[in-house]
Amino acid sequence: MKFTLWAFVGLVLYTVLIDFLLYRLILKNSDEHPSHFQFPYGAFWHYSIATFFIFAFAIFYSRITVTHSSATYVYFQWFMMAYMLIYIPKTFYYVGDKILGKFHKVKTKFDDNGKIKRMNDGKYPKISRKKFLSQVGIITASLPFISLLFGVMKGRFNFSKKYTKLSFPNLPNSFDGLKIVQISDLHLGSLNSNYQEMEEVVKLINAENPDIICFTGDLVNNFYEETIGWEKVFTQLKARVGKYSIMGNHDYGDYSKWPSPKEKAENLQNIKDAHQRLGFKLLNNASSVIEYNGDTIAMAGVENWGHPPFPRYGNLEQASEGIENIPFKILMSHDPDHWDAEVVPQTNYDLTLAGHTHGMQFGLEFKGFQWSPAKYKFKRWAGLYQADKQFLYVNRGLGYLGMPARVGMPPEITIIELTRGPISNDPM
Repeated sequence: MKFTLWAFVGLVLYTVLIDFLLYRLILKNSDEHPSHFQFPYGAFWHYSIATFFIFAFAIFYSRITVTHSSATYVYFQWFMMAYMLIYIPKTFYYVGDKILGKFHKVKTKFDDNGKIKRMNDGKYPKISRKKFLSQVGIITASLPFISLLFGVMKGRFNFSKKYTKLSFPNLPNSFDGLKIVQISDLHLGSLNSNYQEMEEVVKLINAENPDIICFTGDLVNNFYEETIGWEKVFTQLKARVGKYSIMGNHDYGDYSKWPSPKEKAENLQNIKDAHQRLGFKLLNNASSVIEYNGDTIAMAGVENWGHPPFPRYGNLEQASEGIENIPFKILMSHDPDHWDAEVVPQTNYDLTLAGHTHGMQFGLEFKGFQWSPAKYKFKRWAGLYQADKQFLYVNRGLGYLGMPARVGMPPEITIIELTRGPISNDPM
């Protein structure tokens, strides 16, 4: 309840503040001295839909915790998207005016040599400060609007393949060249029956001819009903050795208030059953030994293990029972924080596969450089990490949650090739 209240208060304050500051800016840049309630200045408030968004947020957010319908998540995410398309550009408009306005003021007072200009000598092109700031405001407001709109229209389904080759001296000869495809964070309720787009994902994965497919959690937002109808898509995934999956923090129904423990337990069991229905072998604090030509490797999976407020159901010791002597081991653990907390200090898993972060569905990646707000929340948030002889790969997710968009952080299909040799990694 406290989180709901603070989210509500925060949104109210942010919305009112931005509208108030922007309104003052409009008046400041006006050549007139208008009545605050006459057109067009009064229209700023008439058409400012802050009140609607504030109350809509309160209603939708409170319903998410008690609803038994995944449709509410769809309504909520589109509400959030509409809000962001309006208020993020407003914020950029105001900030751009303040920053570049000061720059413009300095440039008009001094010449290139740092000397004070004679303002009326006719040597410099004249542009009024108000016109300059108006143009700046339009540009700075347009950039986030266009980016978000692109993230909705194209970015959320602009699937990206990420290739990595890893070498291990203890990988059995029979598994040299093993190809693993990892996907994560489907959030089927948010996808809202976009079967055609996910069928494209299946084609992209099958074209890689994977030996193993790993799904690293968050099949749904909250409810097993979200899985209904997806069999026709995901049962078409093909892997020579097998398809394995684990649970994510959203798969336990913890983000809803249930009429009874029995109903919550039934929802959880139905979600577990859905993994098998979609063609995956669910590893809940369990492992599976894979044998080929007399050689063996192990695939293990833990239930969700995260730092608060994320649930902690994972039992690494239980998941590792019976595979202690297997020469090469792979672990699936939804939350990458688990790797630093338990996997590296306590085990010798060669490769851990995680998801969870989505890369915040927003960021920048260019020629080896990557940035996202996710880095301020998670130590390991996207891509490949190494600690001595152990590796972690964090998948950026296929689906989306909260906002139906991805900006600079496309949905990911990870392809990892394992080879036998000196310990090394080669992102391709």
